[in-house]
Formats: sequence, C-alpha cells, structure tokens
Amino acid sequence: MDRVDTFSKDCNKAVERLLSEWKQCKDQLAAHFRNRDSEGAEPLMQRAILLFEQFLFLTNGLNQDMHSIKDCKIKPVNTEERLDFIVSRPKLFHSYKQLAELFAEQEKQFAKQVILNKSKNKRPD
Repeated sequence: MDRVDTFSKDCNKAVERLLSEWKQCKDQLAAHFRNRDSEGAEPLMQRAILLFEQFLFLTNGLNQDMHSIKDCKIKPVNTEERLDFIVSRPKLFHSYKQLAELFAEQEKQFAKQVILNKSKNKRPD
C-alpha cells in the first residue's frame, strides 16, 4: 500500500488526491457490503483507515510519524473512540458507515478552516 504524499507543497491537491482515492475505496466497499462480502471488504477497510489517518494529519498540517491524533486541532467529535471501534472491527458494515462519516465530517471541518484562514488573510489589520 503506497502512502499518499502528505508532505506535498500544495495541500489542496494532496487533499483532492486523497479524497479521490477514498471515493474509489468507498464505492468498492459499498459493493462488498451490499453483497455481504465482509472478507473481501477487509483489505479495503484497512486501506481506507490509513487514508483517513493521512487525511486527518494532512488537514492539520502535522507529520503523521511525529504526532498523534490527540495533537490534531481540526477533527470530528470523538475521533479517537470512533477510530478505535473501526480498527478493532473492520469487517462490520457499521465500521464502514462510521468511517464514511468521519471522512465527511473531516472534509467539512477542513473546508471551514480554509474559509476562515482566507477571511483572516483578507482582513486589513
């Protein structure tokens, strides 16, 4: 499993690439769970979990190797607990749904932060 380049100078492009890969994973996972193929879904869930962790650290501007999830300022509510559940039960449909929600919530948090940063930069001091 290759790691998405989270140290790219252009954060937005890295986020787009990561979310594109998540969308592909999500579509494949949906098909596996629709067919009740939890065994086939497991490797994709493992990949999706890694993608979420990369997404979380990327959107916080942190190095994944040097920081923990607790260091992230921008994150969904109860991220650690929810991720622990997902990691411990990757074959469950509920884990897939939780992971999809974590991605959606983090994407919204990141978009909000981008907008706030832009508005701060436009203000005359």
